[in-house]
Amino acid sequence: MTRSYDAAIIGGGHNGLVCGAYLAKAGLSVCVLERRPLVGGASVTEETWPGYRVNTAAHVMGLFQPKVIVDLELQRFGFEVLPLPPEIQLLDDGRYVVLWPDTRRLCAEFARFSVKDAEAYPAYVAQLQRLARVMRRLMWQIPPDPASRRLSDRRDLLRFAWRFRDLTTGFYDLYDVMTQSAFDYLSRWFESDVVKIALGYYPAGAAGQTTSIRAPGTAYLLLRSYLRDNNTTAGGTGLVRGGMGRIADALVLSGERFGMEVRTNAEVGSVVVRGGRASGVLLTSGEEITAKVVVANADARRTFLQLLDPEVLPDEFVRDIRNFHATSTAFKVHLAIENLPRYRDFNFADLEFGYPAQVRIAPSTDYMETAYDDVRRNMIARRPYLTVLTPSVVDPTLTPPGRHLLDIYGGHVPFKPLEGTWEGKHGLIFERVRETLAGYAPGFEASIIHEQILAPSDFEDILSLPGGNPHHGEITLDQLFLRRPAAHYANYRSPVPALYIASASAHPGGGVSGIPGYNAARVILSDWRRRLRAGRGRSL
Repeated sequence: MTRSYDAAIIGGGHNGLVCGAYLAKAGLSVCVLERRPLVGGASVTEETWPGYRVNTAAHVMGLFQPKVIVDLELQRFGFEVLPLPPEIQLLDDGRYVVLWPDTRRLCAEFARFSVKDAEAYPAYVAQLQRLARVMRRLMWQIPPDPASRRLSDRRDLLRFAWRFRDLTTGFYDLYDVMTQSAFDYLSRWFESDVVKIALGYYPAGAAGQTTSIRAPGTAYLLLRSYLRDNNTTAGGTGLVRGGMGRIADALVLSGERFGMEVRTNAEVGSVVVRGGRASGVLLTSGEEITAKVVVANADARRTFLQLLDPEVLPDEFVRDIRNFHATSTAFKVHLAIENLPRYRDFNFADLEFGYPAQVRIAPSTDYMETAYDDVRRNMIARRPYLTVLTPSVVDPTLTPPGRHLLDIYGGHVPFKPLEGTWEGKHGLIFERVRETLAGYAPGFEASIIHEQILAPSDFEDILSLPGGNPHHGEITLDQLFLRRPAAHYANYRSPVPALYIASASAHPGGGVSGIPGYNAARVILSDWRRRLRAGRGRSL
């Protein structure tokens, strides 16, 4: 039997669920279709071993927007964030940096390496906070099309220009952060390489990015930690109690009270187009679901090159989608362990916050650059950078009593090895991780009970992330805002009427933020109401 809805959403990742919950809240009948047996997409928690709840991909809640949390009342449905203690950055000479969130304390930490840099840091933070305020506003905007001659698009462009008329003040500061490398930008402020790597670690190792700290455009990623307001009733950043999958659980419960339906084990095989419009989806099981609106939470390449006949799309658009580059070189290693690693450079009992739940291994900018150079030659980084997270220290519900998890995120590993695939070769990745971590935490291997190694290609195979990239495409200047995912179609619409995109392929990109899903819902509801006003019934 064919089922019919106002909106069918392809993919139960967090953006699809956000979009679906807002549409259902507005009164639309919504069905979310997820091919896997559980929802969440890259924000998913799975019982990899009995009693161990592992965050398969996303592991820290750093960007999920307070507006979405408050609007959908997610805290009523089990969403709770546990704050993390300060991160530790390990250096090669036995020293380390405590990355205090408090500016005064971090200045004192930096003063151990450069008094000049400690004095410069408050001004640096103030500058990024000013720029981040602009970027926060931009994240929630529907990108206009400056090349369009349609009257409605010209009107949208003028409205956008008016909203951001204040950009003339500080324009060149914004231009610098959008175009310069993270290394060059940091070098304008700081002299110590320790300070530069402490502040530039995430631009060089931002989730899924295959880039260098010296690559033009990476300074933009320095703003990442400033793009969320942590001073609202939604709370700050940290670990989601019970794992990142609790975000999806809360979104499902929130949406279901408005009538949103969620189906798992329901893989979409194609988007149905009739009369030049999207009219539903066909599942791989053969079942057809009709809908007045189809929303893709899948990546742009899969949506437009696999689920649609390219003949229904403009050639220029197809070319842009084919050229949407997305390959990742990041990997993850999950370890179930009996005892916590003991780092040789410090006694955690001396730290006022106890055991360091997050430790970075990246002692210098050259270290990061060498890892990047290795992958450019299609080699596994001889010394990968690593973020070693011990989530069970903060959230004991993730493991059996007396046991712990190591959630290790790092880079770089080629998306594909020189020969064949990663199948049967994951031990090569783990060997590099083991050697690197053992250099700082000798003997940690003796505590390993279980291990899971995920190469970049595994994220594509398991989670349908193109090229293993959680952003669906690189966060680079040529793939941001007006060009994400393609010229003329950055406004969450597509060349096929009634087909929308709400995934990380759209502005502002990946990370568990909820913004693409929210913005897509805004556009869909705007079009829906416009059609109603035009007397065309409940069809777009």
